[in-house]
Amino acid sequence: MYSILLVLCIASLSAALDGTCVNPTTLSFIENSLSNISDQLKGSSNGVSESITSVTSLLQLTMLKEMIGSYKESSTSNNNEEGLTLLKRIELILNTSTADLNNKLDTNTAILSSRLSTIEHNIPSAISSLQSQVSALSSDLKKIHQLLEEHANVTGNCEEARDPLLSSCDAILSKSPNSPSGYYNLADVNGHSRHVYCHMETLCGKGGGWRRIASLNMTDPNENCPTQFRSYSSGGVRVCGRPVTNTGGSASITFPSSDIRYSQVCGKVIGYQKGFPDGVMRKISDSTINSPAYIDGISLTYGNPRKHLWTFISGGTGSGPYNRCPCGTTGQKTYPSFVGSNYYCEAGYETGHWATYSVTYTSDPLWDGKGCGSSETNCCQRTLIPWFYRSFTHSTTDYIEMRIGCDEGTHDEDVPVGEYEIYVK
Repeated sequence: MYSILLVLCIASLSAALDGTCVNPTTLSFIENSLSNISDQLKGSSNGVSESITSVTSLLQLTMLKEMIGSYKESSTSNNNEEGLTLLKRIELILNTSTADLNNKLDTNTAILSSRLSTIEHNIPSAISSLQSQVSALSSDLKKIHQLLEEHANVTGNCEEARDPLLSSCDAILSKSPNSPSGYYNLADVNGHSRHVYCHMETLCGKGGGWRRIASLNMTDPNENCPTQFRSYSSGGVRVCGRPVTNTGGSASITFPSSDIRYSQVCGKVIGYQKGFPDGVMRKISDSTINSPAYIDGISLTYGNPRKHLWTFISGGTGSGPYNRCPCGTTGQKTYPSFVGSNYYCEAGYETGHWATYSVTYTSDPLWDGKGCGSSETNCCQRTLIPWFYRSFTHSTTDYIEMRIGCDEGTHDEDVPVGEYEIYVK
């Protein structure tokens, strides 16, 4: 914009000033144009491009000043007072604009010099920081690569052929004793890859290398009851029990083995007493492993037909005559022979009186070996409690089934579960 106005001014001067006569109208146009140039120069911003523009404008203004000076001498010698007056005003504008341009040029030069100095100063530290970040990233990538190798159960050399997948967490731990707990790929009985969670620390006193097939922890707000169970809460404790029913029966869920063989089972189940469960009080003449409620509590079996794994019984009271645990000292009842010694029995209600049917007793969880009443002391002295352990003479791929069962409706009794973990190897 400056250049256009300056060209117009120079052209007008060349056409209007011939050394003997000055056209006042033309000079007024030139004066106004130069005033606009001066105003725009004063309002311009700092920067590299503006500095270049300022230098160009300064050269153009200098040329114009020389022309004005020449015409001024001519007007003086010809006594052209009106033209001389206008030329003096134009000369004043030019002097002011030139001074402004010089100041802007000095300022912009100082700013650019400061910026260049700052950039030059920061370059070494920026390079050093970038080198540190690259080094840290390289280290992280190596760790990720090692972790992927361990969890994918493959060799460390990508150019080598992939090792056959191992078939158990225990085999991975034997091959790599420092393997951490986490997810790994295992081969099932059909050679297919299965992504499973391996617990590499000791469980049930039988070392590590356990594969998790089931877990639930209702203290975690992000977890919910399986759809087969009913979710309800008491005293801020969330539990999973039988769907509402007016009669006895059970609700069940199965945990598949992913077609990976196992011969040992380790796990725990933490439940609660609701109402007044009967333990093993019911008659056992019709109590088989397939009975919906051969006890009031939780049954773990495996395979079809069902084979007994572990039974969790809810007694009536922790003290007094209504305990009804096989291991208790009061109210003992005969229980099905297929259970054997593979059971835990506790009550969540401690006094010797009848429990309230509508209450879920969450202050004393079942089968944790804690808070035991006087009638169930023996029941709480089991070696592994709250964990249980079973081993078989053969390996199997059978699923494991959990059933919550009671011989009366949920208005009278229930034995909801709040937590469970089941591992195999």
